[in-house]
This record gives sequence, structure tokens and C-alpha cells, in this order.
Amino acid sequence: MSSAQRATLVVLILLLLLIVPLGRSVLFTVNERELAVVLRFGEPVASYTDPGLKLKMPLVDEVRRLPKTHQFWTGAGSEILVDLPTADGKKIEVTPWAIWKITDPERFVSVLRTVEIAESRVKDFVRSEMRDVITGNILAEVVRSSDRELTYTFQVELPLALEPTEESGPGDEPSAGEKQGATQAEETVPVPAVRQPGAAEKIDVGREKIVEKIKEAVQRRLAATEEGDQIGRGIELVDVGIAKIDFVDAVREAAFERLIAFMQSIAARYTNEGQRRKQEILNKTDFEVQKIEGEGKGKSNKIRGDVEAEIIQKYAEAIKETGEFYNFIRTLEAYKKAVGSNTRLVLTTDSEMFKLLKAIPPAPALPPEAIPAEEASTETLATENTPAAEAPPASP
Repeated sequence: MSSAQRATLVVLILLLLLIVPLGRSVLFTVNERELAVVLRFGEPVASYTDPGLKLKMPLVDEVRRLPKTHQFWTGAGSEILVDLPTADGKKIEVTPWAIWKITDPERFVSVLRTVEIAESRVKDFVRSEMRDVITGNILAEVVRSSDRELTYTFQVELPLALEPTEESGPGDEPSAGEKQGATQAEETVPVPAVRQPGAAEKIDVGREKIVEKIKEAVQRRLAATEEGDQIGRGIELVDVGIAKIDFVDAVREAAFERLIAFMQSIAARYTNEGQRRKQEILNKTDFEVQKIEGEGKGKSNKIRGDVEAEIIQKYAEAIKETGEFYNFIRTLEAYKKAVGSNTRLVLTTDSEMFKLLKAIPPAPALPPEAIPAEEASTETLATENTPAAEAPPASP
């Protein structure tokens, strides 16, 4: 290698060593997701919104990169609007959200400086305008966008009548006591203020228009400086909305307690109605049992009477057929029951019993050979010991 070539190579190397550090301080890149602002001694002198390779002055210029994408903010914690009263006296909690972007990087850096400050400014404006607009409208306007009929609504119809049972026919009418109890329940059961289907309040503004009104107010405030100049802050509000609307804790707990008390009163009324119907069924069952028993006893007595009448008739027919023999047998049975072994009778000579006894012939005497030896000796001994009876005096 000649001396000239060697000198050229040295010069190129020296130039390369100088260009590389200078290139890093002169050139910078901007990608498609960011914006760039060139600051010279703290003041913006240029801005770049398109991606590519850009130039700057070395040592004196500084590049500040900003997000080109949409920025999303949502209220959390202390940023939620609490105890926000509506025009109809309802206290609610509102969780707002907002989407914004940087439109003028130089103006943004001049007025707001950082993304954090810009987000804080957007948050303050959104919360302030949302509070002002919501407090001027009723809760229904904030929640609903139209007065169309609700597809679902919690409702309880009074009087709370149970479904008819299988025992009750289609023509059964409630008694006067049931009607009176239903009327009293309708007057005494506390009904929470629930909206019935088809009875929604008329919506004049609606949630969509309220949100649009908030958006326009925030955009106007972002377009003006603190002094009122309409030169803007270099940012634009893309959209704003309400993430959640809820009652405050005290109102929510009170509403739940009222609802619990209301449902407990309904449960108690159903329980009382069930007990009443249970007692009615028991009373009806007892009545049916007594009725069946009474009818059974009546039929039993009728059958018994018919049988006894038939027996008496049979007796009468038997008496008519047998005549005096039956009377004789019945008389003997009566005498047998009336006269015992130690019975002493005092009868007159015209008594039927005396005539019957007198008409009975004496039993024939047994021959001596038919009498056992022991009985014969006993009779002989008795004859010997018995004094002879005196003959009765002769009749004149």
C-alpha cells in the first residue's frame, strides 16, 4: 500500500470516528406510535407527527417523545364522584371515564408539559362538568336514554292471593273474611317504590344527551387557556362516558333493608295464609269424618231396627203357628228363672202356677229291686224312726 492510500485510509477512519458520535447527536427516529418535540434551551422549536428519521442540532437540542395513541382514563378510588345528588333528591356514586389524545405536540409541551399533567387536567374538567350536569337532572334521565317500556322490572302485585288449590273448584269465591284480609293486607303491607311495566317516567333528555352535553363542555374548556384564550392546550377529548352509577352505601343499605322487610312481610303473609288454609282443611276433614261416622251410625241403627223388627215378626209368626205350646214353653222358662232351690212360694188356689203344679202327676214308685242297697237301708231306717201318723178323723 502506497503512502497516499495509507493517508486516505487514515482520513476516512478519522471522519468515521467523528461522524458516528455526531450522528447520534444529530439524527433521531420517530416511530408510528409516538410524537416528537424538539426543545432548544427548554422551548419547543419543532415537532414531528410522522414516523421516520429526523434531524436536530447537536448538544443544544433535546427530543421529547409523546404518545400518539389515544389515552384512556377512568375514575378510581377518590376520583369517583360520591354523594352526588340528582334533581329528584337521589344520592348516587358515578364512575366517569374519558378518552383523549394529543393533537398539537408543541402547544401541548408549552402549556401542559407532561402527560400526567394533561391527564389530571382532563380528569378535573370531566368530573367538574359531570357533577354540574348530573345534579341538574333526575335519576331516570341519567340512567335511561329513552322512555321505552322496560323489559324487566321488579314488581309485586297486591293483594297477595295464593293460587287456587286442587280441592277448590273454578267457581269457588273467596269468603267475606278472605276479602277483608286481602284488603287489610293491601293497606298494611309496605310496598317499595318499584316501577311497573309501561309506567316509566317520560324521558326528555336522556343519558346520551347528558353525556354529549358533558363532552361538549369539556372540549370547550380544553380548547381555552386559563386566561380564556381560544388557542387550546394541544389535546382533544375524544369521548367521555359513565362507567357505573350506583347508590351511596347508606342509601343502598337502607334500600336493601326496606326490601328485606318487605319480602319478610310477604313471607309472613304467605305463612299465615298457609296456616289458615291448613286449619280450614283440618276443620273440613273433621267435619267430613263426623258426617261419615254419623251416617254410618244412622245406617247401623236402621239395619239393627230392621233386624229386630224382623225377629219380632218371626216370633209373632212362630207364636201364631205353635199356639198354646209356645206359651207353655215360655211359661216354664219363666218359672225356671223365677224359682230357685230355696224359693218359698205362697200361692193361691186360683193361681196359674198352682194349677200347673197341681196338675203334674206324681212320679211312679220304683220297685224294691231297682232301689240300690244303700238307699233301701236308708229308707227302712227312716221308716222305723218315724212315728206312725195318726189317722185322720173320719168325716161325719
